[in-house]
Amino acid sequence: MQVLFLGAESLGARSMATVVLTADRTVLIDPGVALAPKRSGLPPHPLEAAAAERTREAVLGWLPRATDIVVTHFHGDHMPLADADADPSQIPLAAFTPPVECRIRVPGEGGQSGRSRARRRAFAQALGRALPAAGGTDDGVIACADPFAHGGGSGPVMIVAVREGNECFVHASDTQLLSAEAVATVLAWRPTLVYTSGPPLYLSATTWEEADRARAHAARIASVARTLVIDHHILRGVGGLRWVEDAGGVPAAAFMGVRPRLLEARRRELWG
Repeated sequence: MQVLFLGAESLGARSMATVVLTADRTVLIDPGVALAPKRSGLPPHPLEAAAAERTREAVLGWLPRATDIVVTHFHGDHMPLADADADPSQIPLAAFTPPVECRIRVPGEGGQSGRSRARRRAFAQALGRALPAAGGTDDGVIACADPFAHGGGSGPVMIVAVREGNECFVHASDTQLLSAEAVATVLAWRPTLVYTSGPPLYLSATTWEEADRARAHAARIASVARTLVIDHHILRGVGGLRWVEDAGGVPAAAFMGVRPRLLEARRRELWG
């Protein structure tokens, strides 16, 4: 099995786009990217725009080879959007044309916001196919757990495992290491590699209790998995890299062998 992170905050833009290669499957997970329109009262810096463009090109470059696509939830940094023209950093749904035989897995509509339900329906319409709820399914290679709470409570998130031989990769997306039930599901797969978001410490609403709980959950996963990759929300603040290290994880960029670039976290500095 080979795992490639196409987009991440440590690679310069909001994304958790991932490709997992097995002997006969090419699994594209969360094929989306976005930039915060206003952070520190400033628009995205050109370096951020360039990072988002690299992620878009990587996602669309892998798309024709995809045998399976998984969307864990319906936020714009995790999927292509019909209204992406309003944000040039995102992947437009009109440009997202997977192979006809590609299998698509998405959560159901239960518990979704009105916006997420509309995005799900637009996705199905653009693909020209029905999209049954994938939560609870398992074809022997790809397993999708019933959705868990998104950190911050903004809708359900599906956790995905891809397995081959003794290898098991788990993509836990925006659970933010805050849900004990989500962590138990991850551990039940006995993963060798886990990719998840950390808590959004850059937001004042995030409490110390949540940060400590997330760190304890990360330690549990790190005690089982060979590698724990923590990225996304936690790396929207300049202290995120230290938190990831202290929690026993590595950022996606380091896993890919490149130096982390926290561009959104440094937006004010970059414009200065």
